[in-house]
Amino acid sequence: MKNFLGLLNEKNRQFMLPIYFMRRFGIGKSQMKILKTFLQAGFFEETSDQVSLEAAIRWLISAHRACKGRGISAKFSMSQGWDVAYPETSGYILVTLQTYGELFNKPDLFERAAEIGNWEIDIQTDTGGILSTPQSEKTRIFNTGQVILGWCHLYEKTGNTKYLAAAVKAAEYLRAKQEKDGSWIQDTFCGPRTYHARVDWSLLRVAQLSGQKEFIETAFNNLNWVILNQNNNGWFNNCGFGNELPNMHVISYTLRGLLECDRLNRMFKLEEISTLNLTSRVRKATNELCDTAERQLLFGIPGMLPTSYDKNWLSKDKHACLTGNAQFACLLYHLNQVVPNEGYTRVADTIMEAIKRTQIKFCEFPEINGAIAGSYPFYSGYLNRAFPNWATKFFIDGLIMKNQSNEDFSIPA
Repeated sequence: MKNFLGLLNEKNRQFMLPIYFMRRFGIGKSQMKILKTFLQAGFFEETSDQVSLEAAIRWLISAHRACKGRGISAKFSMSQGWDVAYPETSGYILVTLQTYGELFNKPDLFERAAEIGNWEIDIQTDTGGILSTPQSEKTRIFNTGQVILGWCHLYEKTGNTKYLAAAVKAAEYLRAKQEKDGSWIQDTFCGPRTYHARVDWSLLRVAQLSGQKEFIETAFNNLNWVILNQNNNGWFNNCGFGNELPNMHVISYTLRGLLECDRLNRMFKLEEISTLNLTSRVRKATNELCDTAERQLLFGIPGMLPTSYDKNWLSKDKHACLTGNAQFACLLYHLNQVVPNEGYTRVADTIMEAIKRTQIKFCEFPEINGAIAGSYPFYSGYLNRAFPNWATKFFIDGLIMKNQSNEDFSIPA
C-alpha cells in the first residue's frame, strides 16, 4: 500500500510540473524544450567546467538579489517561486562566493559575502543561536554551526573582530545546549544526529581563531557520540531525518564534518581527538559508497548515485539527491588530499559530470539558469521540482576542487 501511494504521489508531482512550469515561464519553444527534458528525465547540453561554474555563480547572485541583497533565497520552487532568505546555507555559501571571487578576481563577490555575514549578525539572537528562518522564533543547533563557518572565514579574510565575536557568541550557545552524552537534543530538527559533526567542525574553527579551548571539549564530546553511532561497515545510525533512511545529503554532511575535524586536529594535536581515528572512519564509509557508485548506478547512469541507503549500503530509490552527490564529490576531492587515491578522484569526476548534465544553461530565465535541482528526476525525490541554494553551492565547490592544482587548497565551509 505504501509503495502504491508513493507511486501515486510521484505521478501527481509529474502531472503538476507542466502546470507550475508554464504558469512561471509561459509557453514557447525554449520553455517546451526545458519542460520536455524535465518530464523525460533527460539531460541538457554538455559544456566545459568553466561555463557550468560561471552559470552556477550567476544563479547564486540571482538568489541573493531575490532577497534584496541580504541573505540568499533558500530555493526557487516551481510551485512557490523564490523562497525567503535561509540563514543556515547563506552562512556557508558566503564562503563559496568569497573563494570564487578570490580565484577569479571578482571583488564584487567579496562585498556580497560581507553583506551576507553582516545580515547574519543582524539576525543573531541574544542567546547567540541562529534562527531556522528569519520569520521563525526557533534557533537551531545545526544552522548555527554553519553560520559560524561563514563568520570564521570572514574574520580570517578581513580581520574584522565583529565576525569572530559573533562566532564566539554562537559557540557559547552551542556549548550551553549540549547534553551530558555529547549530543544535542534541544533546538534540533529531529533530535541528536550524526551530521552534527559539521557543528563540531565549526566549534574547532572558533577554538582555532579565538584560543578558547572549552570549545574543543564541546566538539570532542559530540564527536565521541557520533562515532558510537557508526556500524562496522561504516553506516551511521541516527543520521537520517527522523525515521527516514540517511540520504546522501546527511551522510556527506557527517563524513565531511568528521574529516575536517581530523584535519584541524593536526594543528591542535590533541590525543583525545586523535584516538577517535576520524579519517579512518570516514574512509570506511567512503569506500563503501565508492563501491556502490560503480555497482548501484541509478538508471545505469555513471556517477548518478541513488538518494538513500540502508544499513547494508543498499538502495531501492528511483531518484538521486543531487545535493548529496555534489557534497560527496567534494568530500572525495578533500579526502584525496589527505589519503591520495586515484579511485576517489575518478568517482568524484564521474559524479560531477553526471550533475553537470542536469544543469540548465543558456536559457533566458535567471530563476533556473545555472541552478542545480534538488533531485533527479526533477519531479521525484529530495526537494523535487525545486532548486535549493545548497545544491548549487556544493556543485560550485566540486567544480572548483576538481580543477585546482594546489594540493592544499580548501573551501572551508
